[in-house]
Amino acid sequence: MPNAGMIIGRWPGLYEQLDPTCGHSRGMMIHRFDGRPIIFQGPLHLSTDPAERAQTEQEEEAARRLAPMFDCHRGDLHAILLAYAKSVGVDVRQGVRVERYEEGDEGASVVVDGERQVADVVIAADGVKSAGRKAVLGFEDEPKSSGYAVFRAFFDGDLIRSNPACAHLVADRVDQRNVWIGKDIHFITSGVRDTAEFSWVMTHIDKADVSEGWCEPGKIDEAIAVAAGFDPVVQAVIGCTPPGGLLDWKLVFRDPLPTWVSPLGKIGLLGDAAHPHLPTSIQGASQAIEDGATLAQTLWLAGGTKADVPLALRAYQEIRYNRTVRTQRLGVE
Repeated sequence: MPNAGMIIGRWPGLYEQLDPTCGHSRGMMIHRFDGRPIIFQGPLHLSTDPAERAQTEQEEEAARRLAPMFDCHRGDLHAILLAYAKSVGVDVRQGVRVERYEEGDEGASVVVDGERQVADVVIAADGVKSAGRKAVLGFEDEPKSSGYAVFRAFFDGDLIRSNPACAHLVADRVDQRNVWIGKDIHFITSGVRDTAEFSWVMTHIDKADVSEGWCEPGKIDEAIAVAAGFDPVVQAVIGCTPPGGLLDWKLVFRDPLPTWVSPLGKIGLLGDAAHPHLPTSIQGASQAIEDGATLAQTLWLAGGTKADVPLALRAYQEIRYNRTVRTQRLGVE
């Protein structure tokens, strides 16, 4: 979202790398489940006049640079940020397992593949299943089920283009979003990279009690059954999904934590480890990026010595806590 885009968009060269990977939606059409339109949200439709169209595109580009919304595949975002981190000298070690987090009078540490790594401060940005959270809280914080799960698919836009029933969703290779809303279900489609790629998601009641994870396989026939009675366009989109291309993702959440900072103030939580968001908030990744920017500032401003770490972490939490509580609760509501 733009609140995070304004942060990473300022880093040299990142806008130019990220923007080409993104979808640039011309707006979002919201329908009833049966296909009847409700409302269009977004910028004005592009003019058919070439000069006016070029002017509109220039204005949109200028607005994107001020507050960019990097609407891209998460894998592309991760790859670009990883390359950027390495380019500025960050020592990145992949494919290792953090076994536990510890802190003492001399600092904090992580045990990685049996080897203890010591630092002035340790930040656990290890996601919704965070092991660092136990080190901070002193107990396991179990997730709550929202009662919903989400079917998710991402595939070649030509599969949509080849089906006359839904080809209009990728017309003229212009990215657009469409939403269908029904009882306990909403279905969202989006073109990405000028419709070279296409994604859809469908939130539904979690009748099967999907396990907590990101890689549970979904069944296309089950998704079609969930969407029974929906607009035939929805059924056509689901039917275009290639075999093995569907995930079923359980939506779980946690109540706001009492603290993100360990007892000695040398281990901190960041992102989903501190405040897991439901996707309905549309803020999980963005709030993690805000966390990182804030923490970098508090560590810098606190003074830059070991003794200043607890102050920096407490300041980071004080600045961020109420904002993330609101965005977490927004997703639940």
